[in-house]
Amino acid sequence: MPAVRLLLVGLSRFARRRVLPAASALEGIEIVDVASAHGGAVDNLPKLGRRHTDWRAALEGTEPALVYVSTVNSTHAEVVRHALRRGHHVVVDKPAFLTLDTAEELVALARSQSRVLAEATNYAFHPVFSPDLAKDITQAVAVFTPPVPPEDFRHDRSSGGGAFLDTGPYFASLGRVLWGLEPDDVHVIVGDRTADGLELAYSVLAGYPGGRTVVGQFGFTTHYRNALQLLGPGVAIDVPRPFSAPPDLAVDLRIEVDGQRRTRSVRPADSMELFLAAVLDAVHAGSREFDAALLSDARTRDRAVRAAER
Repeated sequence: MPAVRLLLVGLSRFARRRVLPAASALEGIEIVDVASAHGGAVDNLPKLGRRHTDWRAALEGTEPALVYVSTVNSTHAEVVRHALRRGHHVVVDKPAFLTLDTAEELVALARSQSRVLAEATNYAFHPVFSPDLAKDITQAVAVFTPPVPPEDFRHDRSSGGGAFLDTGPYFASLGRVLWGLEPDDVHVIVGDRTADGLELAYSVLAGYPGGRTVVGQFGFTTHYRNALQLLGPGVAIDVPRPFSAPPDLAVDLRIEVDGQRRTRSVRPADSMELFLAAVLDAVHAGSREFDAALLSDARTRDRAVRAAER
């Protein structure tokens, strides 16, 4: 398959730490262009192509390619809409969009343009989430509380901040990743808020078909925790760092079955590299496989937002 050009719009810390190394490692990506007004130098990037300070001009001046959007949440929809209309395939940081209506609009636009549109829920591509992980599992207990300083845009409503948008994609995708299901019942209690009422932490209980449940604590005002416990009849599995496993470290699953304990080591893997490789496969095959995941997670996150308002 021919290699493609990648245009990175926005040079966030996440893009520097995860997207650029993964793109540089993939044979399917030939050159990486960067569009950022305030991103600073990336001169050590092995595949560095053109530098742009205006993302609109970058999209207009680049032949249809793969675009990765890593800007503040509130600008995702504008950049993605422009990129799709210009004929680009698009990957967008999570949360892809602020509302379910916007997600539905832009997936429809991607379909009409025959372009791939994917939300970067890349944790799910780590081999720790193999198909057999959730065998016999009926309950998942998740905690993800990465601290975010008050000056960060995630504390700002106008920038698309808040815990439902920042950590909501992890909750929203978990039942889909484990069981291929959306919840049919969601209950939420909001904890910390900003002075203007923006949610910064929340607890959630979601019920899924077949008696499955997800219980979670998410947000960014407490000490860092990143853990997942999977429970079922006679089985319990502890998954460390489920939502951000380091690319260079093995993941040691602690498994107990009928009272017998063992550890299973999952090889190191770069989930972003694996995710981008799957996107490239979809681009070359003309696949629509990422539509369902993006829309499913948008629906579940919308249910959580509405549940918090009750």
